[in-house]
Amino acid sequence: MIVTELDGIPVRLRAPHDLSFLARWGTVFAVLDQQDSGNLCFGVDGRAGRVFVKYAGAPTERYDGAAETAVANLRRSAEVYRALAHPSLVTLREAADVGGGHALVFDWTDATPVGRQYERSHVVRSLGLTARAAAVQQIYDFHVHAAGHGWVAIDLYDGSVMLDANSGRVVLCDLDLYERGPAVNRMGRMWGSTRFMSPEEYQLGAPIDEVTNIFALGALAHTFLGDDATKSREAWVGSDALFEVAARAMAPVREARWQSVEALAEAWRDAEPPRGLPR
Repeated sequence: MIVTELDGIPVRLRAPHDLSFLARWGTVFAVLDQQDSGNLCFGVDGRAGRVFVKYAGAPTERYDGAAETAVANLRRSAEVYRALAHPSLVTLREAADVGGGHALVFDWTDATPVGRQYERSHVVRSLGLTARAAAVQQIYDFHVHAAGHGWVAIDLYDGSVMLDANSGRVVLCDLDLYERGPAVNRMGRMWGSTRFMSPEEYQLGAPIDEVTNIFALGALAHTFLGDDATKSREAWVGSDALFEVAARAMAPVREARWQSVEALAEAWRDAEPPRGLPR
């Protein structure tokens, strides 16, 4: 491992790589260099305001694949953000071949990542129960939008979700592996966090569709209102009605789940709010 610096901030890499191209967007104020996807991420502040730059092409510390594969994956993912533009999705400003690799440039957001790896669960807990349920609704409504445009979520987990605790607004990010449906499991054990993966995501040749996605969406309800590792009733702080909506979403048998993301989203919307709290 080598450590280089960008505007005084260390970047850890396996080998030297010229990152001076970032100056075209301004001064680096944040670095995320521990992703296992082959991407480096930067917060950059310049004349056009703050942006979030995701770059593939450098020999990152935790990625074992070929840099060319990471570049191809990131280049392809620009279509996801363009096709699924939505108020709950990070806004893609541009995509560019730079520095021997490829970069996506997004609007910066001060929303907090809620993924377990970021150890920011207190941000979720700072919200009232009604606001937490509303955050889940935002995630569901975005995926109604995605399904309506023919897209299937791949590698959807808590790390894909950011939360503005002041407004309760959800911002979705890191949807790089989403695919146009229909999709099929071509890997056996697919990409993803085990806490959010359906049985189909372990079965070579299984269909991967919105019914598959409903499983992960049910687990995300536990990120906000329970424990997404155990999915237990004891850890759940929402109403019984909301728990049952999420439980049906995570049924091991596909046919027992909600059969569309829209049906799940409507069921969540119609479920009773936590007792003693307004909608």
